[in-house]
Formats: sequence, C-alpha cells, structure tokens
Amino acid sequence: MSHRPGLRGRLAAVLALLFLGAGDALAQSSVPESQLDVFLGLQDGDLSGLGNGPVLNGSALMRTITVSAGTTLSFDYNFLTNEPMTSPLDAVNDFAFLTSPQLSDFADTFSPLASSSTGFLRETGYKTFSETFAMAGTYTLGIGVVNVTDGLNDSALLLDNFRLSTGSLTNGSFEEGDFAGFSTIGNASIVTSSFGSGPTDGRYQALLTTAAVPEPSSLALLTTGVLAAGSLARRARRKAR
Repeated sequence: MSHRPGLRGRLAAVLALLFLGAGDALAQSSVPESQLDVFLGLQDGDLSGLGNGPVLNGSALMRTITVSAGTTLSFDYNFLTNEPMTSPLDAVNDFAFLTSPQLSDFADTFSPLASSSTGFLRETGYKTFSETFAMAGTYTLGIGVVNVTDGLNDSALLLDNFRLSTGSLTNGSFEEGDFAGFSTIGNASIVTSSFGSGPTDGRYQALLTTAAVPEPSSLALLTTGVLAAGSLARRARRKAR
C-alpha cells in the first residue's frame, strides 16, 4: 500500500526548500548598505554617514506621498534588538531611519528599551513618530532598520498606522494583509499579534529585520495560513462529493 505524505509533511518540505535554498530565500534576506542606498535613492555611504557607525546590512520599505505645506506625517513603530546593553562609546549601534523630508535616525540601541515578548531580547514598545513637511511636494519616503559594525545580533522594526494630518494614505495600516502601496527590500513581512507585539491599528503590521532569513514568528504565521487553507480546501472537496 502506498502512502501519500500528509499536508504537514508536504508543507515542511516546501518550507525547507523555500527558506534553505530557493531563490525566494534571497529575496527575504537583509541586504548590504550599498543596495539600501540605491533602493532609497541615497548617495553611497549616506546611512553610515549618520554617525552611528559603519552600516553592514538592513531592510527597508518605501512609498511616495504628496503633501501640502504644513502636513504632518505620523506612524507607529516598535524598535526591537538582540544587541546587548551598550554604552555611548560602543561601536555597535543598530538603528532605524527615515529618509524624508531629510535623512535621520529615530531609534537605536541607546533608546530606552524594555524586555520583549517577541523573539527579540529588548524593545522600545510602540511609539509614535511625527514629521511635518514645511514645503508642499511629492516625497519618496523610506524607512528601515540596519545592523551596524557586525551582524552578530539582529535588530528589527515593527511599523503600523501611517497617516497624514491632511489627506489619506491607502493601506497605511497594512490591513490589506500585504505591502500594497509600498516597495520593500530585504527581510520584510506582514505579521499579526502572534509575533508577540500587537499592531496599533487593525490586525496587521509590517516587520523589517536585519536577519538573513524571515523571523521564526513570520514562518509560523505562514505555516498556520497554509495549513488553514489546506483544511478549507479539504472541507470543500468533501462537500462537493
């Protein structure tokens, strides 16, 4: 008697191929600073030039926004890290950054951090970042997180609830369950509260990490979704008989 592998067995094989050797694994790995600079329209070395140390790699998302003078952009973020407690003289200072209206960092390993219930050791918890645009125009907004000096310990950035004081942003809270309206590079995924930190608006939030492969919680979310889809498909087939 032949035995067909169960759904879980087939899924395990697919995930092993996807994340241990297939081309898609590279698409979800963090990328070197040089690739981030090109993607974000920055000059070579601009991220390292912020003064936090030499940037090794990272991930980012980007979208275009059109604003009038005086419009304020706000979004919620949670910076997470596995870096140990640091001193101001430490050369390892992973950080999160924003490219518009000017390139700047807004969270790093020196930020006030508490223990995290995610797969990371410490986090800021969700905070709100706001930036007012003095001049009207169309801006390319890039946000990301990077490893500095080495890749021994990864950091990450949860993002949610992008909004403008005037006007609106489509899919600003990722409630379509994807990155519609955004472009991404590196290790970027959509997660729910199962990641260990819940979104601030709706069900979904974006996760950017400096890791070389997707975070385990993201894999768990993907596995759960595929298993659920398989279960629904089996029920539909039984009803059709």
